[in-house]
Amino acid sequence: MGFRGMSPKQMARMMKKMGIEQKDLEGVKEVIIRFADKEWVISNPQVTAIKQSGAETYQVGGSKTERVLSGTSPTSETRIVEEALAPEIEIPMEDAALVASQTGVDLETAKQALKETEGDLAAAILKLRR
Repeated sequence: MGFRGMSPKQMARMMKKMGIEQKDLEGVKEVIIRFADKEWVISNPQVTAIKQSGAETYQVGGSKTERVLSGTSPTSETRIVEEALAPEIEIPMEDAALVASQTGVDLETAKQALKETEGDLAAAILKLRR
């Protein structure tokens, strides 16, 4: 069973009515995020695409490698530092959808409030209503 006694089918219908679609992307080999001076390469990522109100958001988890980009000098060496992504509280999509529907905020704002309240639904709703 899903959230609060709902079956996965019921949850999918509720999210569809709210205009939220979620899809796990299969076969993704790596994700690269480029900055002015470095790039993050996330290997073997778990990527979820979330569509809401015409906007698409991607949630990425995996092992991060940081590469410092070299300047124009061919003698510059590229330094690679490996680190695991900081563990993050897993916020179920159902919880974020419920908080968003109860407070009128977007899904990302609801997820952030849930993270700040360590997943406490009531506290997140109260926080957003203030």
